[in-house]
Amino acid sequence: MSATGERAGAGVARIGVAVAASSAAGYVLLALVGRALDPAEFGLFVAFWGVLFGLGSSLSTIEQETARRAAGGADDGTGPPVAAVTTAAALLAGLVAALTLVPAVADRVYGGSDSRVGLVVVVAALGFAVQFAVRGVLIGSDAVGSYSWLLVVEPAARLVVLLALLALFQLSLVTAAIAVAAGSFAWLAWFGRAREFLPRRRLSTAIWRSAGVRAGSLMLGAGLTASVITGFPSLVTVLTGEVPGAAGGTVFAALTVSRVPLLVVSPVQALTVPYVVRARADSGPDSTSRLRRGLVLGTVGFVVLGAAAGVVAWVVGPWVVRLVYGDAYRIAGSAIALLVLSACLLAWVQLLSAAFIALDAHRAMISMWALAVAATVVWLLASPLDVVATTAVGSLVGPLAALGCAVPLLWRLARA
Repeated sequence: MSATGERAGAGVARIGVAVAASSAAGYVLLALVGRALDPAEFGLFVAFWGVLFGLGSSLSTIEQETARRAAGGADDGTGPPVAAVTTAAALLAGLVAALTLVPAVADRVYGGSDSRVGLVVVVAALGFAVQFAVRGVLIGSDAVGSYSWLLVVEPAARLVVLLALLALFQLSLVTAAIAVAAGSFAWLAWFGRAREFLPRRRLSTAIWRSAGVRAGSLMLGAGLTASVITGFPSLVTVLTGEVPGAAGGTVFAALTVSRVPLLVVSPVQALTVPYVVRARADSGPDSTSRLRRGLVLGTVGFVVLGAAAGVVAWVVGPWVVRLVYGDAYRIAGSAIALLVLSACLLAWVQLLSAAFIALDAHRAMISMWALAVAATVVWLLASPLDVVATTAVGSLVGPLAALGCAVPLLWRLARA
């Protein structure tokens, strides 16, 4: 194995440990808030959580863009300055978050027109933009240790603030929201790196316009990604034209279990970006073949992994779903097998998405995800099957369409 490959493998392992620790801290926080608030308030807290982390998800591709620029040279002429892109993304996220301050929207989302929770979302969204940018520059400059620590410090900060609030006050929806928002500013511990995202000179209108377009395209790509992954149950509910019922609830529960491993993919995407940038910049004669070889081996490997995982899920999946959710959640092994295969393919598609960003092919990345969403929507509208089969098959349609688009495009882009 090459030194680059060994370094990447060690980085993945370290990041995996960090993601496991941060996930555990997140689960502890949710459990503490759930016990401190009554069920009605906790339902509103979950709504706030969804809005905030939905915005965070839309900003996740900023991390990959800054990783690309850090790996290839901060301002290498391939786009507007990183500081301008980060600022534009923060403003876009802040504007979207500000929509929840509108009384009619706040009443529907937060259960009341009280603007305090909406203000927390706005402030936290601005912090998220800088946080993802800092994460990107850390991983892009090969500071895997600092990157891993930031992954841990973010949920740890939320948990520490929450414990302090629990010790001092009776927890409310607003104070719980403030504790969660604290994690969006974990980047302050890396303030020296964060200063890189402050525009240091006056930028022209044309540059700001270009930065807005770049930030918008990155956020659009992240939004399309979320609609296929986290938003897939919502698409099923809206487009199938029927109430999911008990069968729908069961297949959605199985879908949730099958996609738990996708939680680790986002940090690995960030690690993929500098790897691809450096592999392509390699002046050796093998640079093109290395990327193409990785594309072929990765595609074949994830298909084989998905098929093998699907077989295992066919056998033990129904039992796992009942173990996690209760005996009332009964589903056929064949449906779970398709869901698990889908999750494996989606993991590879997410890594290919990061490769597009590494190659400065943002339009190709958006096209891939747009095709995946379009194919999924067409299937859900046209499917003659019941909700369980429609969901199981539909979970495969998106990643297969994405792979059909991404593999030939990346094969061409992998030229040295």
